[in-house]
Amino acid sequence: MARRGRPPYAGSWDLPGGFLEAGEVPEAGLRRELREELGVRARPVRLIGFATDRYGPRGFPVLTTVYRVALGRGDVRPGDDVSEVRWFPRRTVPFGAVAFPSMRRLLRRYLKGQTPVRGR
Repeated sequence: MARRGRPPYAGSWDLPGGFLEAGEVPEAGLRRELREELGVRARPVRLIGFATDRYGPRGFPVLTTVYRVALGRGDVRPGDDVSEVRWFPRRTVPFGAVAFPSMRRLLRRYLKGQTPVRGR
């Protein structure tokens, strides 16, 4: 998981990701964001699910697409909008400190084996 270095929810945990660029397909955006935020190459392995939320307490609506990925070789290095990167065993995921409410719900369901999942 990545600790958010910028608002909204700076200091909370999140999955690495970001916004698509014009004309970009989700899988390409995922690969680009993982390079930018973590300095790693990855390829999507499986779609986990979707979650809808707001980008911050009063922010605009967003649709989050979550994938399980296979990381390439190399060290994970936090980018400028990530203050920390940490792997958590399933039983110790800090759900209460996850940035977006829909992401907390989606992660809980996924880690319980309920896939594919949709979050609200």
